[in-house]
Amino acid sequence: MVDQAQNLREFVRDSRQHARVLAVTSGKGGVGKTTTSVNLAIALAAESARVTVLDADLGLANVEVLLGLNSLYNLQHVIHGEKKILQILAQGPGGIHVVPGSSGLAKLADLGPAARQNVLTGLRELQDQNDFVIIDTMAGIGQNAVAFAAAADEVILVTTPEPSAIVDAYAMVKTIHGMRADSVFRLVINMVATEQQALAVASKLSHVAQQYLGRSLSYLGYIPRDPHVSQAIMQTQPFILRFPGAAASKCMHQLALRILQQRAEADQRRPGFFRRFAETLGLASSA
Repeated sequence: MVDQAQNLREFVRDSRQHARVLAVTSGKGGVGKTTTSVNLAIALAAESARVTVLDADLGLANVEVLLGLNSLYNLQHVIHGEKKILQILAQGPGGIHVVPGSSGLAKLADLGPAARQNVLTGLRELQDQNDFVIIDTMAGIGQNAVAFAAAADEVILVTTPEPSAIVDAYAMVKTIHGMRADSVFRLVINMVATEQQALAVASKLSHVAQQYLGRSLSYLGYIPRDPHVSQAIMQTQPFILRFPGAAASKCMHQLALRILQQRAEADQRRPGFFRRFAETLGLASSA
């Protein structure tokens, strides 16, 4: 009998449509947002998906640092019309591609019409060439982080059991919900001691969101506190490749399979990422 994972791989290969756009975000820094973005991308690529990670973290180059990359071109060259977005793609490990970030994203709403169109056209090209586009947003509730998250097909919200992280995660949900009430949230609880701890955190967040916002949050999964993660970061390698047998790596593969399953069962109509993204920044006329 063909197993579930094999069925999902065949689904990915047989449904080459526009990419599903996932925004990985967090209410605060230091909770493992970028680490989750990169390793989740590699886990999805391992299931035959075409995946590109867009570093939207204001030119801090966290994705490239984590992968040991040093690209010549970045999003600034796309904004200025010097390069097409597909021309600046960097080959990452595990079969993924990376769009290097740029400080030029800091004021997207202030860009001129041509620059706006360059950004939107580039994003559209990414969606045409991939099965998944994973946007690693900046941490916190800044304009660009919220704009990308509100426009994405799904928001993957990363938090930890720390009280301050939970409070900030709820603030992020509230802000995104205020911009787009039908946003889809998937919770990933990072750095937990046990799955029970992760479920408790997810339950607390979901209860508060339901009580005060009238909406539910979906629990995607957890990543345990694992020393292999910090070791891999120090070696500028994704932990899922450096330590494939580690507990964190196994959990990351489970997250990827759940995302694929959700995609396989989802309505395949695309709800308009580019229109939503333009509208969140007041650029609708350029979409």
